[in-house]
Amino acid sequence: MSGGGTAFPKSLLFADVAGYGSRVQIPWRAAPRAALSSPLTLLVSVVTALLLSFVVAAAVLHSAASGSAAIDYQQDRLCTEALHPSLEATGVSHQQAADAPRVIKELAPDREALVGTYVRERRADFGGAPTDAKFGYRPGATDHLEVLEGGGKDGLWVPKSIADTVGVRLGGRGLGGRLPPVTAIYADLLDPLPAWWCSERHFVVPNVLDRDELATAVVWLPSAEAFAALPPELAGTADVTVRFPADVPRTVDEAATLLREGTERIAPLGGGAVRTVSPLVLPVENARQTVTNVRSAVLGLTLISLLIGLAGVATVTVQWAQRRQAELRLLWVRGAGPLALGGRGVLELGLPLVLGGVLGLGTARLLLPVYAPSELLPPGTVTTAALAVVVVVALSLVVTVATGALRTHRMFQVSGGGNRLRKVLTALPWELATAALAVWAWNRVQHSGLATTTKIGGLPRIDAAALAFPLLVVLTAALLTARLAKWALASSHRVKVWSKPVAQLAIRRLAAGAGPVTGVLLIGVLAVGTMAVGTAIAGSQKTALDVKSGMYAGANSYAQIPSEVTELPQALRGNSTIVGFVKQYDRTALVVDPRTFRDGAFPVEVDPALLTQPLRVGNAPRREVELPGLPRLEPDAWVPSFPKLGTSGWVVPVDRIEDRGDVGSWYVWSSRPLAEVTAALSADGVKLSRNSDEKKKAVQGLPFLTIQWTFAFVTALGAVLAVVASIALLLAVEVRRRQNALSGAFSTRMGLGPAAMLRSHLLELGAVAAGAVVVGLAASAASSGFTVPKLDPAPRLTPAPQVPDALPVLVGTVAGSVLVVLVAAWIAVRSVRSAKIGELIRG
Repeated sequence: MSGGGTAFPKSLLFADVAGYGSRVQIPWRAAPRAALSSPLTLLVSVVTALLLSFVVAAAVLHSAASGSAAIDYQQDRLCTEALHPSLEATGVSHQQAADAPRVIKELAPDREALVGTYVRERRADFGGAPTDAKFGYRPGATDHLEVLEGGGKDGLWVPKSIADTVGVRLGGRGLGGRLPPVTAIYADLLDPLPAWWCSERHFVVPNVLDRDELATAVVWLPSAEAFAALPPELAGTADVTVRFPADVPRTVDEAATLLREGTERIAPLGGGAVRTVSPLVLPVENARQTVTNVRSAVLGLTLISLLIGLAGVATVTVQWAQRRQAELRLLWVRGAGPLALGGRGVLELGLPLVLGGVLGLGTARLLLPVYAPSELLPPGTVTTAALAVVVVVALSLVVTVATGALRTHRMFQVSGGGNRLRKVLTALPWELATAALAVWAWNRVQHSGLATTTKIGGLPRIDAAALAFPLLVVLTAALLTARLAKWALASSHRVKVWSKPVAQLAIRRLAAGAGPVTGVLLIGVLAVGTMAVGTAIAGSQKTALDVKSGMYAGANSYAQIPSEVTELPQALRGNSTIVGFVKQYDRTALVVDPRTFRDGAFPVEVDPALLTQPLRVGNAPRREVELPGLPRLEPDAWVPSFPKLGTSGWVVPVDRIEDRGDVGSWYVWSSRPLAEVTAALSADGVKLSRNSDEKKKAVQGLPFLTIQWTFAFVTALGAVLAVVASIALLLAVEVRRRQNALSGAFSTRMGLGPAAMLRSHLLELGAVAAGAVVVGLAASAASSGFTVPKLDPAPRLTPAPQVPDALPVLVGTVAGSVLVVLVAAWIAVRSVRSAKIGELIRG
């Protein structure tokens, strides 16, 4: 029969194979069961498809989860009580405020509204000296206050600050008995406010350091009727807040729905002096942009991993064709063409590939908390991931058919000339192409890889091509290493070190398996380099956010205090300091206490002795300068950066200040949480303003987190590639079991001991693993070193991101590589020691 690739006759599908009239089972129908005769091939097929499907499904799930993580992060910085769009009416009449609950109920009957009403400060008499006070009512307010005395809910609840000032007592009735009796004294609300109060911060927390702001806490009335019945001298201008309590959204879709429905709900209520508050507008926009950024950034590496996985499927198919060569030849001589023989490969390997796809999808969903920034997924995400896996499995089946067809075409139809295409593809300098792409990506990193935005709270534009630069460097290094290794192994026959048989045998085994060795080396360099790059860049972003936030805020937490406060409360001594802040135009200065500054300020490398003299910071001009409340400054000492000042400003010791009242503002900087700081200051009688905050909320961290989440996924893909490389190494040893056993048995007969045999295999496999580790880490170190300083979402804040300590990655990579090498060497030596040389020779 001609070898021209005739189609498989249809009659053979239904007639007996032998052609003698007796019916036997058709080889095509028996193919799935026949696959069980090669359990190793089936296992490798399942694992290959599992890893391939995991990568694709994980990319879909990770991108979607980043949106949920973005929503969650931004909600931590927002007030959960006000996430639903709300209304604030300021400067309305007392009567309008009193009617607000009824009006809101009529206009929005479908949703329960929480209406807060507050009159502006007026002079009030509680039976003693008159004092400024503001009165308000909000349903449920008394359930969310800390009672110090009393507790009855049928009278006034007076804050401790007013009660101590004028001596308010329980049962007293203000304004000559026209006010309800005082039934409770409660602790003033302090920053950070509980969630129930956070939406009312502007109305319930006084700002005693600003004359234009409210200076007292709220005296709470027992009912809306009591608010409406306030005496005329108290019922002046009022403010109204309308909040709609809602469940906290967890995903982008939930947040968008809440924003849309809430905006429609409050639309009929606005107008006039009413201000619409929709804090979810920017978070939803940012979360959607985060999903887009992460998806585009991981797309390139996902495609590379997809190609590697499909190449693995092709490799498995080639091994299947080698194992089935005799049977395939029989089918070929009976008329089956290459395409039909490739279909036979699908009949045997298709089910394992489908099974691997299902397992990969399940693994991606199960391990979501490990590699993704959030466990919450928008509806339909798993379905999308399943569809992506279906496409991948379909591509795997196509690759199986195509590889089987090409392989049998080479074996049976164009024997001796079928390697031409492979030789051409191998000879092409792919590393030059990837190097050119890396140069192009580096240009994008320098000029447009990460652009900051002018919109407050917005996200920078992230160029996915720029983020690919370090990965392209690693890929180029991997391709170049594989090519050099191939050339070296091709020339290894010239190496003769028989005086050291352990090394000589290791070199010969490497040369005999040059193809698998270069493949393992290629994937190993990619795995190590990708993991190292992902870890370095993700770690640098995490550290940069923490350090930039600390330098910008000055300390872990801060609270503004009056200039008269010169000593810290006992609870804050040893962990806090008092700092003065002066700003005039673009010039800023800090007044510090050298004795306590390092106790509370964000850690910075400054010689304590320098704090006792004026300092010039960063690029501040080297000349005499005069700022309000400070002496003339012309410092000789200089430091590159300083908390709060960044890289420009001046520092003055507090003993150089003549009048503390002339300094713009004073703060307590502390390493303790803000709640502890404000509680300690309030207990010490210090009047606080609303100007307080914490480091974790000082800087918008979502741009940093977007890059961090992207490269965390890169790290996860690197781990998958490491598993692929490990399996490939173990598989290479297993496939060459007979050759290793035969050569090892002869070497043993020639006097090579078991220990020497083990050393030889350790040297062979260790050389491959060591090459992958060294090249991968070197490539990642070089690319990360160039990339990390450029990936700075907030370049105006200091310091720039820096490459983190690589020792943990190095130790983990080396330990994993050693473990794989030991297992592979044990398998190889075990095959030698258990081999029967007579059977090997006969086989």
